[in-house]
Amino acid sequence: MTGEGNRGRATVIDVTQAKDARIQNFLLGGHDHYESDRDAARHLMHLAPNIPQLERVNREFVARAVRYLSMQLGIDQYLDHGCGLPIRDNIHQIARRAGVDARVVYIDNDPVVLAHARMMLDEKRTLVLDADLLDFTTILTRSEQAGMLDPAAPVAALFTSVLHCVPDARNPWRHVAELINQLPSGSVLVLSHLASQNQALNEEVSTVMHELTGQQWAKIRSFAEVERFFDGLRPVGGPIGDVACWHPVTGLNLQSPDRTWRIYGGVARKR
Repeated sequence: MTGEGNRGRATVIDVTQAKDARIQNFLLGGHDHYESDRDAARHLMHLAPNIPQLERVNREFVARAVRYLSMQLGIDQYLDHGCGLPIRDNIHQIARRAGVDARVVYIDNDPVVLAHARMMLDEKRTLVLDADLLDFTTILTRSEQAGMLDPAAPVAALFTSVLHCVPDARNPWRHVAELINQLPSGSVLVLSHLASQNQALNEEVSTVMHELTGQQWAKIRSFAEVERFFDGLRPVGGPIGDVACWHPVTGLNLQSPDRTWRIYGGVARKR
């Protein structure tokens, strides 16, 4: 494993401020969280009671997508934007069980995430990169310099359950499109996003979580807003939509009985 970024810099962590990565860790049954994160998660569950199940739906989608890309498309390069805290079945582990000796770049700028990742992801052919998830120039340059990215071979760019932290003012659609434009033909976008068609609820939950996370959360988006990320790309493995329905495992029902909220997204390929 290779780490870059803040190795020599002391980091003070404010445990009174909830963070998205630790909230997700709590919802997935992890142990790397504080009371502030648990309080924020409980607020979220009050507004969206099925959110723990949706987090599991998202993780299952990521696992199916990586297996599909590894086994069906032979992709062995992955950029995991906003990777969050390491858990069981990280991207490189899923790909390697699928028979691909993948190179994986994990990207985050949360000091807690970076510290945990550098301790736990002790694997060859992985890189933990301290960078803004939309700074694709830095991400691509450092990945290539570290020998973790072949610029001529297809790459899977993952943005899974992370873009709700990026406000519209930063135009995440433009940044994602510009990244994909820099990648070679055959590259793939894997993207999922908490979404709802109830605009009033979207605004209510977004406002509450924005306050609880110190403005880290930005916006829950509509289905159409999520679909915009895939403009110009060709869906593979299934249509853009509820990720519980993407390339589903036979006999496993991942859909939540509460259909107000969805993890919306899919997998799409650059021609």
